[in-house]
Amino acid sequence: MERNMDLVRELLFIIEKNNDKKELPIPKDWDREVVAYHLKILEQAGFVENYTKWAGNEPLWILASLTWDGHEFLDSIRNNTIWNKTKEGIKGKGLEIASVPLEVIKEYAKLQIKALLGLN
Repeated sequence: MERNMDLVRELLFIIEKNNDKKELPIPKDWDREVVAYHLKILEQAGFVENYTKWAGNEPLWILASLTWDGHEFLDSIRNNTIWNKTKEGIKGKGLEIASVPLEVIKEYAKLQIKALLGLN
């Protein structure tokens, strides 16, 4: 399964807003298996603690919380302008954002924030 960085970003927003209280309010039109996969890889990256419970071959209950690194990553891509500039900048270099490591995406987004703040 290919990583979907727009889905990753939306999941991080949902997790942050959910505040560790209950099952994540996943939109009904989202594929729960794709969501569960992305939570698994976000956990592997150290950005979330994933508490997904499976019943048979389907994710029955999906709950996750952000780690410190997850908050830091979300903060680097939170702003829509920064996120769009990050995606456009990476695409402008001939790369797909799904094929760029998360740490590189985070650093590139931080460069966009620094440029916006005049810190270059």
